[in-house]
Amino acid sequence: MRKNKRPILTLISLYGIENRGVRYISSFLKKHGFPVNIIFFKQWVNNAIRPPSQREMKLLMDLLSDLESSLIGIGLGTPYLRMAAQLTKEIKKRFKTPIIWGGIHPTISPEDGIETADMVCAGEGEEPLLDLMRTLERGESPERIPNLWIKVDGEMRKNPLRPLIEDLDRLPFPDYGGSDKYFIEGSRLKQYDPLLSDSEYRIYPTRGCPFNCKYCNNNILRKIYQGKGRYYRFRSPENVIAELEYARDYFKNLHRIKFDGDTFFFPEEWIARFSSLYKKRIRIPFEILLHPDLANRQTLSQLRKAGLVKVQVGLQSGSKKELKEVYGRDTPNQQILNFAHLAKDLGIEVVYDLIWDNPLSTRKDKKEMLNMLLQIPRPFKIYMYSLTHFPKTALTNELLNSGRIKPEEVEGRATKSFRQFRLSLWYPRPKEELFWISLSSLTSKTFIPKFFIRFLSRRPLLKRKPAPLKWLAFACDFLKASGMAIEMLFQGELNSIKLKQYGSLKKLISQ
Repeated sequence: MRKNKRPILTLISLYGIENRGVRYISSFLKKHGFPVNIIFFKQWVNNAIRPPSQREMKLLMDLLSDLESSLIGIGLGTPYLRMAAQLTKEIKKRFKTPIIWGGIHPTISPEDGIETADMVCAGEGEEPLLDLMRTLERGESPERIPNLWIKVDGEMRKNPLRPLIEDLDRLPFPDYGGSDKYFIEGSRLKQYDPLLSDSEYRIYPTRGCPFNCKYCNNNILRKIYQGKGRYYRFRSPENVIAELEYARDYFKNLHRIKFDGDTFFFPEEWIARFSSLYKKRIRIPFEILLHPDLANRQTLSQLRKAGLVKVQVGLQSGSKKELKEVYGRDTPNQQILNFAHLAKDLGIEVVYDLIWDNPLSTRKDKKEMLNMLLQIPRPFKIYMYSLTHFPKTALTNELLNSGRIKPEEVEGRATKSFRQFRLSLWYPRPKEELFWISLSSLTSKTFIPKFFIRFLSRRPLLKRKPAPLKWLAFACDFLKASGMAIEMLFQGELNSIKLKQYGSLKKLISQ
């Protein structure tokens, strides 16, 4: 018999030991005195997501039985929709505990969850979950809590969204460590926080995004939150620095900070204050995600002096037509090149994001992508992604309406990202697409002359039979990845988490 009479929330994070949403909700509820457990149910592995084994399912059910939860929450992204539905059904067979879904997919498509779960939380979850736990404690009905979809006497109640949280500084920092964290992976259960062995800490200084790219979830989230307050919000520099100091107490092998979220976009005075504080109090190399429209010498110079070592930039395509008409972006190539030269001048490493497997991309678009990459000054890295059709985005709707994709190809019904998220050369695709991907992969390899890449691009035989080019690109990827692994090892940044996520030769990614 448990001594604590307050209701207990148990959160299940599917394939995400980082899952900041779950960790934020846990810390927010703990701040208000409610006990929370977090179960990290399996780890994300790039292009190799497998369903849980029978042994892992049994471990989960036995653990849930021991925890005596008053409410079970499942946090999920779109790819895990079917898996979450099956998991919910299995839990319901054994327990009468109410189950609530939350996360990005339940926010975008709450109708997908309410038929299976008892409740769905759409939108930011901190305040709705607090209201829900308080109603459970008082024995009242939660049917009118904003953000919740809930079944009451066989009928569905769809409550409106509450306003977005404007003051992000009032939220407690994510929940790390403690005896209330559990990790199920490889048919084993461990009682600990699996993230704490990571050498990289990811922090989210913002919520929302100032841009509206047609392929991104922000494209639909912005519509969902219309009229609910400022969509793009950011924390104060002091609050961000305080979280990093807090994280340093938990992450004992910390060698790198990554500012995650959608883009690193702040007023000039914020940048100046942050740079000063970071240099004085943190002094750990950091990297940021940056939209090319926001890059300028003053900002990058200040950040470089504070410890900025790497910038990840969304290039996506080298074709102006594809960028504007398909992706909803309008950055001129010359602006990208100006940024590339500026970053090189400042000694900042750059990674460019590229999107492939776009059914609307023409041969001209692909050729312009290669030409653009060949103009960028070396050294640089590339992260290549296979286009994922997330539900309800503008691009997905256009592809569905034009018949370019079928409804079963939309993520959620499909699980393409289980096998092809970060692009690998071994995924089945048209020969000509493989030809352009392989060539583009070579552009980031400083040991491959650019004139040789241009020579290969003019070989019609390789377009028809790209296997030799694929093997060349794979060999070059292996050489570069080996060098990066050695560098990370000497810098103390190579760890079991990174090896698990990206260590497969068959799933080797281009960089």
